[in-house]
Amino acid sequence: MKIFSQLYRFIAQYLFICLVITSTKSQQSQYKYFNYTESTSGAPPLVADIKTYDDGTLLVHIIRNDSTQSAIDCLNIQGMSLEQQLYMRIIHLNGSVKEINPDLNLHPVNYCLLNSNNTEYKINKRNNHNTNILHNIINPISIYPLQQPFILVTYVNTTNSSNITAYEEWAVVVDWNGNIRSDDSGNLVSGDKTQMNTTDRMSLYRYSNSPITIISAVDNGYIIVTVFDRTLESDDSDSLFPRGGLYAFFIPYDNNYPGTSYNYNYTGTDIYQISQPNITISSVYCDKTDILIMCIASVNSNITMHYVSIRFDSTGVVRSRKVISDLPNVTGLSQQSWSAKILPFGGFILGLTVYSNIDNNTYHYIYAYNVSNSQIPLKSPGTFLTNYFGANAITNNNTFLLASPYAIDNISWSLLTIPVPTGNIYNKDYGYDNTLVKQIIPSINSIVNSSTTTLNITFVYKIALSTGNITIYKASDHSIRQRISATMQEFCKIDGNIVSIKIINNTFNEHGEQYFVTMDSNFVRQVQINEPLKGIHDGIWILKSDNFDNQNIYSDAIMGSVRLTTAASKSFLKRNQSAYIEYIDILLDEFADKVPIHRSRLSTNYRIEVLNGQIAIPIRIDMARNKTERSSSKVFSDLNNMIIYKKITTFSSDMTNDLDQDYDFKEIENYWNEYKVHMITGFMIFIIFYLILNYKFKSKIFEAISSAILGLLYLILFFQFSLLLTILVTCRNFIGQVYFV
Repeated sequence: MKIFSQLYRFIAQYLFICLVITSTKSQQSQYKYFNYTESTSGAPPLVADIKTYDDGTLLVHIIRNDSTQSAIDCLNIQGMSLEQQLYMRIIHLNGSVKEINPDLNLHPVNYCLLNSNNTEYKINKRNNHNTNILHNIINPISIYPLQQPFILVTYVNTTNSSNITAYEEWAVVVDWNGNIRSDDSGNLVSGDKTQMNTTDRMSLYRYSNSPITIISAVDNGYIIVTVFDRTLESDDSDSLFPRGGLYAFFIPYDNNYPGTSYNYNYTGTDIYQISQPNITISSVYCDKTDILIMCIASVNSNITMHYVSIRFDSTGVVRSRKVISDLPNVTGLSQQSWSAKILPFGGFILGLTVYSNIDNNTYHYIYAYNVSNSQIPLKSPGTFLTNYFGANAITNNNTFLLASPYAIDNISWSLLTIPVPTGNIYNKDYGYDNTLVKQIIPSINSIVNSSTTTLNITFVYKIALSTGNITIYKASDHSIRQRISATMQEFCKIDGNIVSIKIINNTFNEHGEQYFVTMDSNFVRQVQINEPLKGIHDGIWILKSDNFDNQNIYSDAIMGSVRLTTAASKSFLKRNQSAYIEYIDILLDEFADKVPIHRSRLSTNYRIEVLNGQIAIPIRIDMARNKTERSSSKVFSDLNNMIIYKKITTFSSDMTNDLDQDYDFKEIENYWNEYKVHMITGFMIFIIFYLILNYKFKSKIFEAISSAILGLLYLILFFQFSLLLTILVTCRNFIGQVYFV
């Protein structure tokens, strides 16, 4: 195998030496930088790739050289050795960074930069745009953001590192904690992070065609756009027969492999066809716009390179195809190397990374285009310093991120932030990171409480309900308060371009708390073209509860009962005494956590009633301990609502899901509260008469009369207390078949 020695030495010098900072003062002052210092020391980190999640969260791939390592696998293929560790970084919307260093036990060859010009090297890396000056150098590891919190990692697997022809490309899915979440068959199995009653299953797909691009669709599925070549199957004499083009696979979110039988539940369609000979597609880049999916493909003929924009919907219907005629005119730069990035508000960017032999710096050119494929000027046109990989991405707020050569020290890296103009002047972000949402009520940072009964969202288009969810959860612990599916028509109403969501009165029941409201993508669809619309992601719609002074703090304790479903009751009756005591204790623990209420205010006498085969469990709610706690009557209402509407609250999971929502939370009559005034009054009257009648009268007749009256009062008081005691015992023990502890 041969490799260009000068190129190798040149790149090695870059990778093995600290980054050199040589930028103009104007560029430093005009643009902002995002800087991050790694938590571990070592060789200087280098940004090799940047990707974005749907909500704008960034996924960054970091590499470090290892000049001291004598990796035999790298030497055998004349590759450049890197540290044998996968470094990934998540940049959250608030600017915090999460380091992910998963232990994937990959073959050492994955930590070599390989030469793609080698005639024996035939690995088809996904969508290698040839857009950086290292276009002939390939990193065997690529990363792709899936639905949060998952990352697809593609890598090389081989049993013989010396034989490059035996290399195979494999894939694995990891989460943000670095855990492997895919099995050997390529299936991803995950429990819902919100702990609602769901289990989701997705599948990974591998195709040999190259180039390829993967898009996470608005409906939570995936779209794979790949180049296909039918020249081997085509009849050259038939010029009308397509010789190749772009093919889109639409893979739904719920696709899976049932058992061992492979069920490829996806659809596909041609989105671009080539009918002329000697024409190939060398690169393709696709992403979502405000509604449609847009691809920029570079179509190469023997004479020149053309760039084509293709817009299609979620069913594969192509809405437009246009040739980009207004290409950048930069002297000395090949038009065959422009990469594309789709702008979130419409339009796109063409970019190119080049190395200057004059000042020995690496520069990145960017040119912005509107939805009509015409160039639009940048705020400050020019080139931008970058690293050798020219890693870049577009954020949801129309900011272009570019890997910077600057570093504050040897364990830091930075990204240059470049604002770019919107490609569609009619698209406006009203503050919800979604140009399709015009207004929300209550507005961001509004005050809410238990009397808040409705959420309203106004869109710019007429809409129809789809299948996504609206979720309300607490900011403090991310516990869900209410989750509404668009399929629940009793909670969702549409009026033209406005959707109204019914809120139950226990949702905002904690005072001094913050709540987040999120809307899934595909919660609604645009009526005109039936396309799913983007949602409102985490951290945008923030609501605050008021600091209400509890006026009913001294309201009496309330005694009530809950009933288990028939199935749960049958299971309960099979338990022994200690087991069902434990069951009831856990149930009360869940009440305290989900309502919420302090656990000390919940108690039971463990005396259960069995009526018509269903178990009723008595529960006591004690009065509030201080002014910040809800009164017992309000807690009773909260608990009652969460049982009735358990399918939209966290009561739909764990033991609380055993509760019968048709039974609600029944209050048990408190006879002491009802008759205590009469009892106290009677007792006071008895004391007064007792004092009067015990007075020593001079007349024996009066003494006899007073003794008779006092005896009668004794009898009445005894009867009254006996009656009350009987009522209380009856209330305490219930009716029907009762189990005592």
